[in-house]
This record gives sequence, structure tokens and C-alpha cells, in this order.
Amino acid sequence: MLTSQIFPCKLSPVASLQRTLQKRENRPNEPRNGTIQLQSSAKLYSLLSYGIVLDSVSTVNALSSCFATRNVELGSCLHALILKSGLCVNVFVNNSLLGMYAKCGSIEDAAKVFENMPERSIVTWTSMISGYCNNGAADKAISIFSVMLEDVCPNEFALAAVLQACAKKGDSTLIQSVHCYIVKTGLVSDDFLQNSLLDAYAKSGLLSNADKILERFSCRDVVSWTSVISGCVLNGMMEEVLVLFVRMRDDGVLPNEVTILSVLHACSLINQSRKIRWVHGLIVKMGWCSNDLVMNSLVGTYIVNGYFKEGMRLFCGFSFSGEGHYLRPETMATLLQGCGHCGYMKLGKQMHGYLMKHGFFPSGVVENSLIDMYAENGESDSSYQIFARMNDRDVVSWNTMITCLVKNSEPYQALELVKDIHGNKAGSVTPDFITMLASIQACSDLASLQLGQIIHGFITKGGFVSDIFIQNALIDFYGRSGELVLAEKIFKEMPVKDLGSWNSLIAAYGVNGDGNSALQVFNQLRRSGIHQPSTITYVNILAACAHAGMVEEGFEIFGCMYEDRVDPGMEHFVCMVDLLGRSGRVEEAEAFIKKMPILPGSAVWGALLGACGLFSKVDIAERAAKQLSILEPESRVWRVTLSNVYASDSRWDQAAKVRAEMKGLKGLGKEGGWSSVEIGGNTVKFMVNDTRHSESEVIYKVLSTITEHMREEAETSY
Repeated sequence: MLTSQIFPCKLSPVASLQRTLQKRENRPNEPRNGTIQLQSSAKLYSLLSYGIVLDSVSTVNALSSCFATRNVELGSCLHALILKSGLCVNVFVNNSLLGMYAKCGSIEDAAKVFENMPERSIVTWTSMISGYCNNGAADKAISIFSVMLEDVCPNEFALAAVLQACAKKGDSTLIQSVHCYIVKTGLVSDDFLQNSLLDAYAKSGLLSNADKILERFSCRDVVSWTSVISGCVLNGMMEEVLVLFVRMRDDGVLPNEVTILSVLHACSLINQSRKIRWVHGLIVKMGWCSNDLVMNSLVGTYIVNGYFKEGMRLFCGFSFSGEGHYLRPETMATLLQGCGHCGYMKLGKQMHGYLMKHGFFPSGVVENSLIDMYAENGESDSSYQIFARMNDRDVVSWNTMITCLVKNSEPYQALELVKDIHGNKAGSVTPDFITMLASIQACSDLASLQLGQIIHGFITKGGFVSDIFIQNALIDFYGRSGELVLAEKIFKEMPVKDLGSWNSLIAAYGVNGDGNSALQVFNQLRRSGIHQPSTITYVNILAACAHAGMVEEGFEIFGCMYEDRVDPGMEHFVCMVDLLGRSGRVEEAEAFIKKMPILPGSAVWGALLGACGLFSKVDIAERAAKQLSILEPESRVWRVTLSNVYASDSRWDQAAKVRAEMKGLKGLGKEGGWSSVEIGGNTVKFMVNDTRHSESEVIYKVLSTITEHMREEAETSY
């Protein structure tokens, strides 16, 4: 490599080295250890400024400082000095130069140094093999090893390096070939090489071979056992991890940090409280409770497996011990997610304060988890404040905020954020399939056909359309928008259908009142035998029967639940009450509730109360309202429905009394709910009893006619 290629300007190599060192010294946030590591290079420059000739020892020390600080720029300056001083013929200097480039990630420069070396030693070949392996080029590492065999006999370090490359490639045949070579050359008794073989076999999945070597290995130590244990984790053999760990303890070998982390990872995936607690007890007994990595892993294991309180206790004991310990931002993010999922908002807000006090901000992973925590509990405003204050928003931040708004019934705001991403307000952030999934769900909530089709076009253009979750969401969207033909088309063209695909199509038919088609798809699903109907499947088909007034079919399907070993839940009983109520069989619906094997919830009584409004069943409505007053004493929803029931029967005094009672309830009144309908690409919003539309009189007249027609149809069929 020529000096002119490294320095395009007219500065001399010494001047360039001086400038590089000065730049490093002037950095205000330069780590202290990095400054210490540069002392060799600074000393070298000092010698050069007095005209003292470079020697190999000072050059090797300076290059060591460069790769210790990963400063390839300074290393390149030294390379130029090496070329100018004539040290490029020194094999030790060249080996250090090659190692510096490889460890700094400049593998192409390392390869150029390797190719131009007039003399190569075993260290040269080993450094090049390791360099390729550590920079993601395992194939090239193996090729270099093959070339090396023609000139040099490899030692245990070169063989260990090529075994690592074979393991990264996952080529068990090559590992066995190298193993044969090791046996043939008589190096098989080397302890270091035996551990390398164990690691290679374990990582490539040949655990039986690894176990055989382990059994025959007379000097097996913690590295030997940990290699096999880590290999089992890598290959998904979690139960075997614990068996090996017990064998290791029986062998009298104490675990190290890596062993404990591997065992905790296995316990996390097994998800058995007893085994997690067993490892936890061992950690306490062996004094690992002050180890940051181990405690982060242990807290994460408890939280991920649903043992939130145990994880929180560990966090408190570790972080408030007075020893200055802090969990990693990733672990704190997991704790915040636990607070959100468990509904512990008071604790979550306290955690938020702790994070602010102890300088965890800015941290994308923590801020994203805070957004999710507040969103999970309906506090969209708090989520948005955190989102707005973030210095660096990645796609996860945008997705979390958009999904939060969709979950909290704010689809318009969610689509505004999607618009911001496309309008380059998100910087370099590119929407991914989660962004598109949330966008489609927002359009489904709005039943906005025009917006949804625009997003569908973007999905197709972006290559997301083959994702099964996107396809299921599109079926749901077109179903809610009344475009059953398009929903059917997507379903038929899907190369692979999961249970969610079937559920989406059944729901699409149900929303549009096509109970017969929903029933056909349901029966087709059961006959196929590929997927077993789930609780969601039964909710969708029962809701479809309710919308279509198919009472007998609904009861028949309800009976099929026991055949499919699906236990009816509260949502299924709600569907059955709604099915009877919509058909005018309100008395039967009440009798059905009394025979329920579980205690009826507020949703069940709410469905009965809603049916009473359609058919003016005041006495049953009052009984349902009495139950709801016990279950939801502060709720306004059922009181509004009861007031409407009284009004439908011209009992104005009682309706007014219920309305007056609502005014005395605790808490501020919520903003009135509104709906929307899209006509010719224009969205029209409206509220209950809204008269702002220019044709409101005609609208209410048509609505009254439709309601009367529904009542007559129900009474006739009954």
C-alpha cells in the first residue's frame, strides 16, 4: 500500500500522525482508558520529532494501542510511517499491522497487508483466519486455512481459529475433517484444542460428538462445560442444559458468569417457576447477586415469564442496596412493560420518576417502553408527550405510538402519524410491516375504504403484501368496509392460511349480515382439519349468527364448542344473549342467563339491556339494570341505555330520573362518542341526537323507518 494512497493531501506521515493525535486529545468526551492507550503513539511521535528512527518494538506497541482503542485512522498513519521507514519487511511489525486492521473491522486492508508480506509466519496465517472469521467471512477463513496447509503446518491456535470458522458456518462435515487432522497430527491431547473442538461441535448441533469428547476429556474445566451448555441453548435443547449443569456441579466444577447466563436463558424458555427459583437460589448461594450481567438476566427471566412481583423485588434489592448498582436500560424497559401489562400504573409512574432521576434518558428502548406502558392503560396523552420529546425516534418509536393510538380508539391521530412518516417528518425512518399493519387496523376502525385502498397500494409496492398478518388485516378491513368481494379475493389468493385468516373472513361475513356464508366458511374450516376452531372463531361465528338472526344455527354451533374442546367463555355467553335478544326472544335470553354455569358479567347483562331497548321490555330492562348497578355502580353506559328504554315506552319521568342520577356520579363527564361514515371519499362525523347535518330530518326519518322494520321482522320471525 503506497503512502500517497493513504494521504491524498500534502501532509507528511509524521504531520498527519500529529494532527490525528491532537484531534483525539481535543475530544471532550474521550474515555480515560482511551487516552492512556494512546500514550505509546504519542511517545512514538515524540521520538520521531527528534529524528529518532522507528524500531519494531515501539511500532508494535503503537499498533497495539490502535487496535485497543479501535482507532483505524491512527493505525493508517502508522502504516504510512512503517512503509516510509522500511519496517514493512519486518514480519513482527506486519503481523501487528494485519492484526490491527482485522480487529478494527478493516478486513480488506488486512488482506492487502497479508498479500504484500514478503515473509509469513504461523502467526500471520492465524491472524488472517481469525480476522476473516470475526468479520463475518467464515468461508474465506476456511479458504485461507486450505492455502496455509500447502506451506505451513498449523499449530493449535490456527486449528482453533479454523474450528471457530467452521462452527460459524455450521458445517459439521468440515469440523469432523479438522478433527481428523488434529488426531492425525497428534495434537488431540492439547487442552486448548479440546475445548475448541467441544465448542465447534456444540455450536454446529453435533452435541453427541461434543458429549463424547467431554466424557473422555481428563482436564475438563468450566470452559469445557460452558461450551457444551451454550451449544445446547443455541440448538434449543433447554432441558439438556439443566442436565449438563447438574453434571457439571457433580464434577466439582464451579460455574462462571457465562455458564449462569446460559442456564438462565434456558430457564427463561422452559418457563417453569421451580427451575427459575432453583437457579436463583444457586446464584444467591454462590455470591453472584452483585454481578450486573447475572442480575439483569435474572430479573429479565422473571419478568418475561410472568413473575412480575419477583422481578420487581429483585430490582429493588439490587438497585437500592446503596452500592451504586443499576440495571441496564433493556432490563428497565422489560420492567416498564410488566407494569403496563399488569396494570400497575402507580408503580409504573414511580419507575418513570426513578429513570428520570438516575439519568436513563435519552434511551430509545426505555422511552419506547414508557410509551407502550401508558398506552396499554389508556393514557394516550402521556404516551404522546414522551414521543414528542424524544430526541431520536426510530421505527419502533413510531410504531409504538401509532399502535397505541389505534388501541385507544384514536384511528384518525394514528393515520396522521403515518402521514408524517411518509411526509419525511420522521427523518430517515422507513415504515415496516408493523406500521402497515397498524395503518390497516386504523382504516378498519374508520371503515375508510379510500384511505385503506391507498395504504393497500403502498403495501403492495413495498413488498409487504405477502405477510400473512397483513393479509388477515386486509380481509378484516375490506369486510368492515362492506367490500366482501375483495375480502374473498385476498382469502382465496393466500398461498398459506392460518387460523387468523379463517377468523377474519368469518368476521367479515358476520359484520355484513351474511350469516349463511359465515356458516359455510366455518363448516369448511372444521372439515379441513388443518386448524382447530379457537375461542375467537366461535365468537365470530356466533356474532355472525346474531347479526343474521340465525337462532337455531347459533345454538347448534354453541353445542359444537364442547365437541371441539373449547370451553365457553363470557364472550360466548354474551353472543348467545345477543342472538336471542336481537331476535325478540328477550324472555328466553333472560332465562338463558339464569342457567349460565358461570356468574354473568356486566357484558352479558348489558347485551340483555340493549335488547330490551329494541322491544320495549321495561320490566326485564329494570332487572338487568339492577344487576349492572351492582357490577358497575359508577358506569354511565347502562344508565343511558335504561333511560332510552324508558323513553321508548314513553315513561318520560323515569327516563328523566335516570338522567338526573347520572349528573350526581363522581368524576368528570367524558367527551361524547362519535361515529363516522364515508360517502364518496368524504368522511362525515356525527354524535347521538346530532342535528347539525343539513339533511338531518330526512336521516332521522329513514332511521326510524329502518328501526320499525327491524322490530316488525323480529316479531314476525318469533
